[in-house]
Amino acid sequence: MRVGLMILLFIPVLMLSGCSPEPEPEPEAESPAARLVIVDDDRDYRFHRGTGDYQVRFNYSGENWTHADVAAIRVETSQPIAILPQQYTSPGKMMPGASVQGQNIGRQWNEITQQEMAKRLKALGFFVLTPSIQMYSEDLDGYQGFEHFIAGVHKGNAHVQTVLLTADAHDPNAQNPLPGAQMLVTGTNPRNQDWEQLIQSYIAPFYQQVGLGNQGARVRGGLSEVEGSSAAWHPLIERAAEYGATVSIMEVSRAIDIVEQVGSMEAGRDWAAPLFDAVALAMADYACQQGFDLPICKELTDVATY
Repeated sequence: MRVGLMILLFIPVLMLSGCSPEPEPEPEAESPAARLVIVDDDRDYRFHRGTGDYQVRFNYSGENWTHADVAAIRVETSQPIAILPQQYTSPGKMMPGASVQGQNIGRQWNEITQQEMAKRLKALGFFVLTPSIQMYSEDLDGYQGFEHFIAGVHKGNAHVQTVLLTADAHDPNAQNPLPGAQMLVTGTNPRNQDWEQLIQSYIAPFYQQVGLGNQGARVRGGLSEVEGSSAAWHPLIERAAEYGATVSIMEVSRAIDIVEQVGSMEAGRDWAAPLFDAVALAMADYACQQGFDLPICKELTDVATY
């Protein structure tokens, strides 16, 4: 019943999706207002990457992709923390993402989802971090800094949720035999199934509405889909999940499905607005359950007990 009444919650929170037929261009992500502090643990770290609020210190030998030997990064805030990463590189660089009609759309779609989720979560009372691979360099070294930054924030704070919304390629491969909507979660660290199920309960109506299947939460690793296997890992997820399992890469759908339904990836901004709303509310609901007093908490509780 909660999701059936979800629309009642969007107005008081000023969810803002679909307010105009042609959304205005989004500004660049703002720097966080709260202070981020790299915790001094009396250790020397070989690598220092990033600038300003997005600095990170870590060690990496090249031998263990699932482990993050990183200095904790403390965020001095009383708000729940959300990390919304942008992991795709420019075309021609290391990871340009899915291709539709000969164009790589990974970075474009990931930036859209980052922008849309950030404004919703800020309105709900979250402290939002928006790291991008461009902050660290669009190559393997950059990914080390980018992924360790996310892990460092999880290590330094008790209440962090990391969600990266992307669009899947449509060609199956050994790592992803069933492309499409799915919630990729940790494969080598203990899972948080309460969090996974909460998000799934909120997003189910969207997939019913648009007529697309959703595989739900599942392990997707480099060489295995078997939970607990030493080969079942995704570096961005596993490094953060070592310090807290509320981290996921969510494939919204196949990229080609968005283009077929609404004509372009940019038009997907409005098409997926109900999904963005649902994921943001699920993250807020989880924060409320963890003891945060967000403005939306009472309304979520009232609907949950309706």
